[in-house]
Amino acid sequence: MTLALVSCSATAAVTTGKGPKKSEAPASSPAVVMPGAPGEEGETGSPGDLPEDPGTDQWNDADAHFMAMMIPHHAQAVEMTALVPDRAQSEQLKNLASRMHLEQGAEIDYMAEWLTTRELDVPPEADGGGSGHHGHGGDAPMEGMLTEEEMAALAAAEGTAFDRLFLEGMIKHHRGALAMCSDVQIHGIDLTTQELAAHIASGQSAEIARMQDLLAALPG
Repeated sequence: MTLALVSCSATAAVTTGKGPKKSEAPASSPAVVMPGAPGEEGETGSPGDLPEDPGTDQWNDADAHFMAMMIPHHAQAVEMTALVPDRAQSEQLKNLASRMHLEQGAEIDYMAEWLTTRELDVPPEADGGGSGHHGHGGDAPMEGMLTEEEMAALAAAEGTAFDRLFLEGMIKHHRGALAMCSDVQIHGIDLTTQELAAHIASGQSAEIARMQDLLAALPG
């Protein structure tokens, strides 16, 4: 999935449940014939009795949880990358962090729109609220999230010391995101969520490899 997909508007129907709602056919709707099994006659029914369109909006709790939890997870990464321009020594790290900052910010917007379209709560981190240090709504810290102490140490560091702390912290952070993506790919059913999770997993796996190379190249 490209950045264009991340920033596109969700076009699925708004629901407040776990899947699509059937629209009721008007009283004057014409009858339709639904084919029966081989060798059997078809049955007459109304348009509302037809099978669901496979393109309609279908999602479950795993999809909603992923979208809601990945927003504060991304928000912390955005907070971390915002520290890089003034503190990092490595120009390669600065370039990598700049791309991370832009992409994860765009993905936050996409996830917030997905939740809003389905009339679900959007975490405050989507608008820059909250620290992003812990799970949304008082939940336990998510996988890979840096503690407040780790974030404070990162903000206080400069030069090569900052580069090392950032790379070690972001590698851990990315691995946490990969675990979240794996979980929703197993338990979720929404197509757009699956596409986003695959995109995040692919991109962040490549970034982990790049950060490991940068970390290995640091002096000392």
